[in-house]
Amino acid sequence: NINRKGSINKKLINISIRLIIRDFMKIIAHRGNDGIHKENSLEAILGSLDIAYVDGVEFDIRRTKEYDFIIHHDPFYAGNFIENARIKKLQKKGLNSLSEVLEKIDSNKIIMIEIKEETKKFKFMLLRLNKLLKKYNLNYYLCSFNYDLVRYLKNKYPSYKVGLLIGIKLNLSHINNDLDFNAVNYRHAKDTTDKETFIWTVDDKKTFEKVKPYQSVITDRPKEIYDLIISDDEQV
Repeated sequence: NINRKGSINKKLINISIRLIIRDFMKIIAHRGNDGIHKENSLEAILGSLDIAYVDGVEFDIRRTKEYDFIIHHDPFYAGNFIENARIKKLQKKGLNSLSEVLEKIDSNKIIMIEIKEETKKFKFMLLRLNKLLKKYNLNYYLCSFNYDLVRYLKNKYPSYKVGLLIGIKLNLSHINNDLDFNAVNYRHAKDTTDKETFIWTVDDKKTFEKVKPYQSVITDRPKEIYDLIISDDEQV
């Protein structure tokens, strides 16, 4: 009986620790992945936001020829270089515009938008983006691999939460910055600072074990990560 009570108490302590971790560790659906719909799609983004244990979504945007914004990761789609294509053409080919997604979101969860822009010609683009974002009262987290872009964005539009994406040997020298958050590749999880940090892309137990309890995760598999946070492998 004593051994059994000790085992039960240990299990309860472990569960309590996991629940505390859950309070700090946010789960962000990478490219809106809900496990059902195509990534970076309206359906995936809305589907993920409807899941109770998902704390937010991340998705990519690119500017079009007329400086509208399309949700897509790569610079090309269906034979079109996105920055040289018109938004209606891209929509007809199956992509979603940023505006049509934002207008359908009814949530105070994190809306993390990765701004895909590889050049230094971003000022007018950010002006247009700000004008669009202001139409919707959402919990924006804006980020990019473009260090000059995020610095300008934070200085010009300080009301947004702005962060830097840090990849494998990419932007690591800028990890100590004055931005609001960092989104860091899991290989550099140990190098993070005490600011709000999201570790990407965390999709399995091995990668999850690299994440510190006070860090959050960006994942293609929200359900699997949620189960890792709350589960307890010990048998009573």
